Amino acid sequence: FPHMSVVENVSYGLKMINVPKEEYIQKSFETLKLVGLESYEKRMPSELSGGQQQRVAVARAIVLKPKVLLFDEPLSNLDAKLRRQVREDIRELQQELGVTTIYVTHDQEEALAISDKVIVMNNAVIAQQGEPKDLYNNPKTSFVANFIGDANIVKAQIETRNENNYDINFGGVQMKISANIDLKDSVSIAIRPETIEIIKEKTKNCMAAKIINASYVGNSYQYVVSSSVGELFIVSN
Repeated sequence: FPHMSVVENVSYGLKMINVPKEEYIQKSFETLKLVGLESYEKRMPSELSGGQQQRVAVARAIVLKPKVLLFDEPLSNLDAKLRRQVREDIRELQQELGVTTIYVTHDQEEALAISDKVIVMNNAVIAQQGEPKDLYNNPKTSFVANFIGDANIVKAQIETRNENNYDINFGGVQMKISANIDLKDSVSIAIRPETIEIIKEKTKNCMAAKIINASYVGNSYQYVVSSSVGELFIVSN
């Protein structure tokens, strides 16, 4: 609430459930200390940074000791560096409190960084759920592959099969894959941009491609190349 001080914001919920004044003041200060704002109790929200305002909002929620916390895109209005810092604060606080937390976000990196378990929704239906690493490395659908990070979706031909192990070919590149479903003659495979290597000379198991776009983004180069299987997006360090 913009017209209330930091401590008034944090204590508001306790006052609404008729907690005695001495008790709600004590609990409010304990919670402010927990989020690192113990010396900001008299400040107004307008005197705080965006990250500090988010901490006040978190303090106002956790002072009530809820069984479940819901965050609905809490970092959407923060710049990139501050967003990273605040999400780390939220993660650390959640681990310390041990409160079950539901975190709604459209930011895939945020979801992977902050979660023990991720649920990907598509048109109000669960597309896939699991640990962040599992969703990134083993997406079940092209939607999940593209939603959790970037993915190149290409068609591949099945050459041989041995139970659930397959030899596939796409653009002259041969690979072995495992799948516990009965695959047909052709499949779609997802290739992460960072798993593709650009080389100058032809070697075994490579394909010819032409670089049509290159961008330097600080910690990596990003390329778009044209190949026999279509355009591919590549990230190289």
